[in-house]
Amino acid sequence: MIKHSIFNEDTQKAVASASAVFRSYPFFMNNYIWCRELLLKRKDPEEAAEAVALGIQHAKLLNLDAELLPVVYLDWMMPEVYEESQNQGIPERVFLESMKDIEIWIKVYRKYHEGKVGLDQIEWVFRSISGDVRRFGSLQFEEVTYEFPFLIFKNRQTGEYRALACPGLKVDQEGYFSGTNGRGIIRESETYLNVLDRSVTGFSPDLKQGVLNMENPVTLSLSDWELQLAPGEQAVAVHIPEGADLSPDSIDSALETAKDYYTGSLLVCDSWLLDPHLEAILPEKSRIISFMERFYKMPIKVERPQILERVMGFDCSMEKLEKYPCSTSLQITLKKYLLEGKEMFTTAGFLPWK
Repeated sequence: MIKHSIFNEDTQKAVASASAVFRSYPFFMNNYIWCRELLLKRKDPEEAAEAVALGIQHAKLLNLDAELLPVVYLDWMMPEVYEESQNQGIPERVFLESMKDIEIWIKVYRKYHEGKVGLDQIEWVFRSISGDVRRFGSLQFEEVTYEFPFLIFKNRQTGEYRALACPGLKVDQEGYFSGTNGRGIIRESETYLNVLDRSVTGFSPDLKQGVLNMENPVTLSLSDWELQLAPGEQAVAVHIPEGADLSPDSIDSALETAKDYYTGSLLVCDSWLLDPHLEAILPEKSRIISFMERFYKMPIKVERPQILERVMGFDCSMEKLEKYPCSTSLQITLKKYLLEGKEMFTTAGFLPWK
């Protein structure tokens, strides 16, 4: 049995109070059994989250504490989750680190719901429960299907990396995918990719700045350049939990520890933490800057920059920004930067690690 609760004292009290109530309804017991089947047996976090959503709807009809339901379900299944991780040879410290994400998102929920215990990032949390996402020190790792629209090549002699964009992608005047951040389009180009027996020609991103160069197509000789990763192939994604220690030593330790559990030579990531524009609002020796500089960077299309929700708040938007309160120096600097008409970008990247 797990020696320590994964929940803090306030969450434990809320769960203890609600657990008996939900157990008294046959509907919720059946709903839990189905959710457990989907999550722990079929390893399908998405379907399990949809099952819980039905339970939440029913709880609302009964005027129960609906958003606490997924937390109660997690508490019920935790002994089995722990036992499975032990059977898989996962060290207890890795299990406990991975489960920290649950309380992180409960804390976020409480912040925006007047201190009430609950959880709304259900599918994401279920990915940790199913074992899809594991935390090693400062970072989380997940086996994924690579979906960034870039082919990644490595020079056989020098070890240099280059990326080529997939064909048919619309790119704006500054090298970002059209529609990124909802920005206006002054001039638009389209990518192409010509693959021959001995070479491949296409458009390559500036891997330091994370923008596409549409002026000069690049030709790579396949005798010199080896394809490392293409869309649709398996890869390992890295995620950065809230409050993670981004010091170089901590990141090095996390990467080194996780190597034993995953295959593949490249990590992939998309985050506000990879945006080169962070150099404009953070000190040169910032831990965030140090982390960002580890990655080769590529553009990715998102409707609004992730930094708004992660630094300012999940209820913040560009429309609310001017009157949005700030409590940290980073929030103050970011707000000033954005209100001056400048932009931040969620950025994709890859990192060689083996």
